Order: sequence, then C-alpha cells, then structure tokens
Amino acid sequence: RRTSVAGSASRCVATLLGGKSRQLMSACPLFLLSPLHASGFLAAAPLARSPRCAAVVSAESHWMDFLKFGGATPPFDVLSKTQEYVAATASAASDRGEYLPAPETYYADDYVFRGSIVGPISRRDVAETQKSFNLLGAYPDIDRGIFGLTVDPQNPYRVFFFERWTATMTGSIKIGPLTLPPSNKRIETPIHVTSITWNPDGKVVYESISPPVDRFEGNTKGAGAVFGLLAGAGLQLPASVGDPALIAQQKLNTDVFRGALGKTWSGEAEVPAWWKSTSKGAEPNDR
Repeated sequence: RRTSVAGSASRCVATLLGGKSRQLMSACPLFLLSPLHASGFLAAAPLARSPRCAAVVSAESHWMDFLKFGGATPPFDVLSKTQEYVAATASAASDRGEYLPAPETYYADDYVFRGSIVGPISRRDVAETQKSFNLLGAYPDIDRGIFGLTVDPQNPYRVFFFERWTATMTGSIKIGPLTLPPSNKRIETPIHVTSITWNPDGKVVYESISPPVDRFEGNTKGAGAVFGLLAGAGLQLPASVGDPALIAQQKLNTDVFRGALGKTWSGEAEVPAWWKSTSKGAEPNDR
C-alpha cells in the first residue's frame, strides 16, 4: 500500500511539474513524501474518494498550531465558556456610558489580538486604546448582534461566531486631539466573524476578527466593527490589507508618534514569543 500511494503521489507531482519533474524527482525522489512515510500517514491515507492529487499532503506544521496545544482535549466546555465571555464583554459599558473592560481574569498573559489591519496587540494596549477612543461612551446602546457560535472542527480550543453591530452615536469620540461630536446617527455594520481561542487553563490567548463578510450590508459603506462606528461619526477610514497609504499612516502613528492616535500594534517586547508573524497592521502576510 505504501508503494501504491508513493507511486500515485509521484505521478501527481509529475503531472503538476511537467517536463521538470524527472530532474527534480531523480535528485530527491522523496522530496515531498519522506516526512509522511516516517509518520505512517500515507499508509493509512484513503485514496478511493480523494482528488487526483490528494496524495501530496504537506506534513509541515503551521506556527499557529501552537494554539491547538498538542491536540489535547479542553478540560472545560469551550462553547459555554465563550458565551460567558461574550456576555462579559458585551456589557462593557456602564449605564453612564463609561468604559468598563471585561475582568482581566479572562485573559492569558500571552494574549494577542489580531484583526485584518490591526495588531498584533497586547491586552493592555487594546484596553487603553478602547478607553481613549471612548467608543462605548459614544455608542452606549451598542448591540453586537452575536449569533452562530461554533467550535472549530480543526481546533477544539477555538470558537467562531458572527457579529452585526447596531448602535446610535449620542456621545463624542476622541482620537488624540480630534473630537468627533455626536451625530445621533443609527448605524448597522456588515457582518464580520470573530474567533476566540482558549488555552488549557481556560484563559483567552488569542482573539481575531475578520473583514466584513458582505460589505454591501448595513449603512456604513462597507466599514465593519470599530471602523463602522467611526463611519457613523463621519470618519470613513481606509481598511484594506496592503494599502500603502494606510500602512504609512499606521507606522507614522504607532512607531513615530508612539500611538498618539491609538496604538495599531504593540511593541515587539510586548508580543509573546508564540506569535511568529512579523506583519503589522495592514501589511500583507509575511508567512
């Protein structure tokens, strides 16, 4: 069976590489298969229903596999834990609109937040930036519209859910020396996806949000989450990965002016060692 699988993989590689395949395969005949043979994976791989090239499987681990904690089973119910956490963060604004962060007991010491154009950023920097912006004070009736919680089938420590924010801007937003007065506008943002990853100790170690799922939803011209709140205040900011102007603005604010307008990412010393990407803010992925 091993010979059959290896032969299938070799033929598949030959098809993909065309005329260059013989030279490459003769120089290193197991250049794709050796790690898989060593693990015994190929011997058990079903081929009957697989696509033509399914035998070529990468055995290289991804740096974010750290968040799978060696394949251990969580010692708690991750869905219930996430629902509890969501309830705590959803009520982060007091009756007077003051910013009240979720209890720090929820967060691991090596916590990281990453959005598509924000981060990596530490828990402390996230809290300080949110407080300085006064977003919850400006939108005291915010409803994150959370639904669809589900556990990642490839990582039992990770939970995904959708969010569709609605809120009315009745207070001011402060961004450094800039103050955006109340617009009294009711906003609805496009849906985005949030993920929460727990560690075996029941602490949030990683949190991420996606760009809008459907940018044509809502009334913020495609701006999601915090950018949707800013749009409701009349501030329509660029939010595209790889945008040169946005990258330059973020570097100027965070690295030169030390986050005078709110930090976009944390300093290297504050980002935990498990986070391997050197991409910051809106910079394209580096790996």
